[in-house]
Amino acid sequence: MVKPTSAKFIFVEAVIEHCAREPLPSLSEIVRIVRRILDCEMIFNQWYLSSIEAFHLKFKLCQLLTSTQSYDLIESFLQSLKKHTFLNEQSDKITEENWQHYFSRRIFSPLSCDSNKLNDEKTMLAIRPIFQQIFRHAVRLSHQSRVWASILDVFTRTLPTLFDSYVNVEDAQIDFLQCIEEPISNDYILFISKSYNRNPHLIKNNLSQALLVIERLLLGYHIRAVRYYIDQAILAHIETVIDIEALVQMFIRVCPLIPIDHRQESCKEVISNVAYKLGRMKCSKKLAPIFFDFAITLLDLCVLEAPSCALYLLEKNDFYQWKDLAPRFTDLLRLCSAYERVEVKKSSSELDSLVTILRLVVDRAKAYAIIYRSTHKEALQAISRWTYTNDNNNNNDNRKIWPNHVYDMGRPMLDLIDQRHITIDICTQFIEALRLRIIDNELAEDDIPINYIMISFFVNIAAQLTNYIDLLKVLSNDVHSRLATLLLKALSRPLRYENGDMSMEYAIAERLWHCLCPYLINEADVRLYEPCIQRIHSLACDEDETKFFEWWSTFWCCITMKVPDFAANYVEDFFQDVFEHKQTVITSVLPMLYFKRPEAYHARLGNIIDALHSSDASSSCWLAQVFATIAQERPQLITSAQVDRIFAIIQSRSNSSHDLHFLFQGLGSVANIEPLLFDSYRPIILQFVVESQSVPAMKCLQQYFVAATLVHGQQSASEYLSVLIDLLKKDTNITNDIRSQIFHTCQLIGVINKQALETKRNDLLTFDTYSDCRILIDFIDGKRLTEEVQASINKTQDEVAQMEKRVVKTERDVENVTNVVKGQELKVTNLAVQVDAVDNRLSDISEQVAAQSREIERIDAKTLSHIPVAWGREVSKLLNRRANNDWRLLGKRFGYSNSELRHWALQVDPTMALLNEWFMTHKADEATYGLARDLSPRLFGAFVYGWNDVFHVHNYFFWIPIIGLIMGAILDVWIHTGYTWLIKHYGHFPNNERTDADKKISIPKMYKQNILMIHMSLNKNLQKCTVKSKLCNYELIVLLYLG
Repeated sequence: MVKPTSAKFIFVEAVIEHCAREPLPSLSEIVRIVRRILDCEMIFNQWYLSSIEAFHLKFKLCQLLTSTQSYDLIESFLQSLKKHTFLNEQSDKITEENWQHYFSRRIFSPLSCDSNKLNDEKTMLAIRPIFQQIFRHAVRLSHQSRVWASILDVFTRTLPTLFDSYVNVEDAQIDFLQCIEEPISNDYILFISKSYNRNPHLIKNNLSQALLVIERLLLGYHIRAVRYYIDQAILAHIETVIDIEALVQMFIRVCPLIPIDHRQESCKEVISNVAYKLGRMKCSKKLAPIFFDFAITLLDLCVLEAPSCALYLLEKNDFYQWKDLAPRFTDLLRLCSAYERVEVKKSSSELDSLVTILRLVVDRAKAYAIIYRSTHKEALQAISRWTYTNDNNNNNDNRKIWPNHVYDMGRPMLDLIDQRHITIDICTQFIEALRLRIIDNELAEDDIPINYIMISFFVNIAAQLTNYIDLLKVLSNDVHSRLATLLLKALSRPLRYENGDMSMEYAIAERLWHCLCPYLINEADVRLYEPCIQRIHSLACDEDETKFFEWWSTFWCCITMKVPDFAANYVEDFFQDVFEHKQTVITSVLPMLYFKRPEAYHARLGNIIDALHSSDASSSCWLAQVFATIAQERPQLITSAQVDRIFAIIQSRSNSSHDLHFLFQGLGSVANIEPLLFDSYRPIILQFVVESQSVPAMKCLQQYFVAATLVHGQQSASEYLSVLIDLLKKDTNITNDIRSQIFHTCQLIGVINKQALETKRNDLLTFDTYSDCRILIDFIDGKRLTEEVQASINKTQDEVAQMEKRVVKTERDVENVTNVVKGQELKVTNLAVQVDAVDNRLSDISEQVAAQSREIERIDAKTLSHIPVAWGREVSKLLNRRANNDWRLLGKRFGYSNSELRHWALQVDPTMALLNEWFMTHKADEATYGLARDLSPRLFGAFVYGWNDVFHVHNYFFWIPIIGLIMGAILDVWIHTGYTWLIKHYGHFPNNERTDADKKISIPKMYKQNILMIHMSLNKNLQKCTVKSKLCNYELIVLLYLG
């Protein structure tokens, strides 16, 4: 660069100083000289700068120009200045800084106290177009020239309203186009944005160019500039001068064109502000379709910020005509579900707006059902993808865990399935989805944390499935089969996680189980769920999961009336639940099954009566009904002690207890055949008749009086009639039902013994106002009765005849039982002799069994203690290799839990650890049998003959040690069961015929003890036998025992 020499610059400075003396040259001449300097091509050096500075300072050039308003000269000066670019690389740093200081502190100064400058406000306003041109020129060069950047900064600070108005309308359009020409200056954008903010008419008159600016800036990725431009120029006046439709249409057109890499920031910094403003402002409802299209366009960007922007638009209240927009919801759901591919790294999802959008769609669909037509197919497809039930390859590797926001979307997505189009296939699809998820949980690694959002999604699928079942009501046998498989799989999984929370499998099973019961119609469907029923009962009884009693009870309460034959198979389980586990809800099914399994009820009669005393009101009513049924069908089974117990229960009850009706009804049946048992309880019955006005108690009293009259004759008849008439006299508040029963009882006694009734005629005249009493008096007097009354008398006579037959039969049965008992005493005596002989034989057998047991244990111990070390290493090497049938399968066969298997997995040699634990916790014979069952046909054969040939060598001989043990066990149980049945039924009878009386005969206590000792001795000896010798010894013992 050329630097001014001292002599040359002193000469120039002297000439300029001389010219500055009076008389001064003309201002135009001075400007002409300065312009000649500026018009030189290479002025970007210190020499030209010093010359210009000298003119500026000596003549106070800028002050003269502004004070004389020489605007033409100023314009010519500025035009000469525009010819130079002052690029950064054209000069050294010092020269550049000097020029920069000269323009920003001399020619154009930000200080208001400077008078020797061109940029005073009055001058700039007077020649605004000129300064606007200089500003535009400075903007274009500011990014590559620090000199022009400093000038731009001064203009911005001294006159921010430079672009608030234009002399020519075309100039405004020039600025719109100029600001988006490359290279784009953010400072220019910011400056004109402020001007448009202050002058909305500029935007209104040039809206198309303003929107073009937004489009160019967005596509050019000038995020900061376009955001400021939109905030200042567009959103500030959006409610007054902006054409909303044009603005939204522009965004609909531009958004898909934004590069994918820039969409996230564009949406976050720019579009979100516009969407928020549009969502909160009042707009014409005519714009609703465009707004909906804008929301769909935003969702199509598929970036994290887009759903919240779309939500701003869709949340506008009382704006959309949802019914007209129904066909577009297909696209809305499709785009929402497309976010399944978006990965969210933050713990709190940024896509929660998707869930809100879907919930909004659900709410609108509930109001406008036509929306379901558009959402049904897309919702089903989304659920299928997220559960992988539409995956052709159902291997576990192809089913992954989706991000949490996907499962969050799944819940409202389920609600968008049109329930009017639910089919069996959809139910099957959901059942399969739940089954696969449970299998995946079972196969998943144990260290995977619990995903509660995923759990909630699949539990909601189960809940939705229950709704579909309620809608369909009738399910095919195939669906029931799939449901049964799903439930059994779920119930086989842990019910709780380690932290105590309810597991997903339990939640699914709970919802489905309580929904299914009402829709099990036939026995074929019910039998499909039998493994589930047994598993539920096992969980309740064996694993102390008492809440499953509710599942158990709910099931049987629903299906017992539909399939009583099937339910009858579980009567013993019902009694066990009631009497041992105190589960009283199940008592409601007991009355319905009596006629299917009466023997079980008869055997439990004592337990039923005992339970009546301790049960609550609801269950005692059902138990009382069972008692009444037994008493009606087999009254001879009710003993005197049980009658005493029943009356004790009656006395403990309040008068309003519901079970009293059935208790008195049952007692009435007993009184028909055993009236003598009720003599001591007549006051209690009378008390309930008088105080409670109990009709069942009165009927019981009636049957007792009639049966006792048949037994005792006239004396009792007179006594009972007196009691009845006293009831009528003493209790004036007696009900009509009780009064009718009293007269009917008198009539029954009169049919048996008319003479006794005739003696009470005068007493009955007191009540002749009652029609029943007048009929009774006419019967006593022998008057001719009407056909209706005569029919009633005939019916009464038939009742008495039936009672008489029952009483006579009971007396005959008692006599027969007495004779049979005497005969059986002789038979029992003979049986005692036989028992002694069998006892001696069993003693000999016990010694033989003990000797065989000791020998087998010795052989087993010897076998186990001499396992070759090399063999053990080979077994470990084979089973330690990860496969489907490795040491884990062996551990599961042995019955070890998953937690124990995980513990052994940490060992160096898990197979040997497993075998050591097995032998430590089992006897020698048990451990050997367990290994022989699982290892001998597989491992030993593999080592000897080769792993590939182990299953077909020697015509599949390996099945023999497996099937042989199973068949032996079955035959073993069959022989034992048959032996027990023979002893129980025919051990003390010479023939095969047994009467009902025989069943009530008991063996003397001494012989019972002998037989019990024989049983205990037999069982003790059998337990000592190993599996290999048990069958033959068992047969020998049974044959000797039976003689």
